[in-house]
Amino acid sequence: MENYRLRNQINQINVLILNESSELCKSSHLQDASFKCQNDYCSKRQLQSIVDEIDRAQYSIDIAMYIFTLHDLMESIDRALIRGVLVRLISDHEMNCSSGARISQLSKLGIEIRAPDTTAMMHHKFMVIDNSTRVKEILRTRDGKRKSTYRSVLVFGSINWTMQGFSGNWENCVITSDSYLGSKFQMEFERMWKAFEDSLSNVKLTA
Repeated sequence: MENYRLRNQINQINVLILNESSELCKSSHLQDASFKCQNDYCSKRQLQSIVDEIDRAQYSIDIAMYIFTLHDLMESIDRALIRGVLVRLISDHEMNCSSGARISQLSKLGIEIRAPDTTAMMHHKFMVIDNSTRVKEILRTRDGKRKSTYRSVLVFGSINWTMQGFSGNWENCVITSDSYLGSKFQMEFERMWKAFEDSLSNVKLTA
């Protein structure tokens, strides 16, 4: 991640680009798990950057994702749940039933999932981790007891959490600790979460 100063605060930013070069190193990774990849567009490394952010989550993960099929990301969310992180997911109602979608598996892990009742697409692709407003809300339910320090992070861009998105498309993804951007996306997530509360497309908890 690179650092930059904005509004008297130090922010971190990581820009992930996926393109026709992202799979050039795939065979090397398959042959050697410890391969030191120098490919700036490596799909494995770009995916790992997002996994690492999920693995650092302490309190909350809020995801709005059009389609979600990647096993590696589901495993990282499972690890977060084991740590006691609260996870919420908003997805598209049609994509919830698509082939390979992880929605039902995530529901079985105990994640509440909401979707709109509309023919229009819920086309967002973003994730907010440990937003300060959300963390304060969680702490109020835990008598204000902080278990650890945390870092607010926003992940957003064009990419769906699919194999095609990470290994076959031209995509972008930005990871940033900018508090203004994080707050804006968190506000939209909360608005959608409330708007979809009574949706018939919601996936019921089955855990």
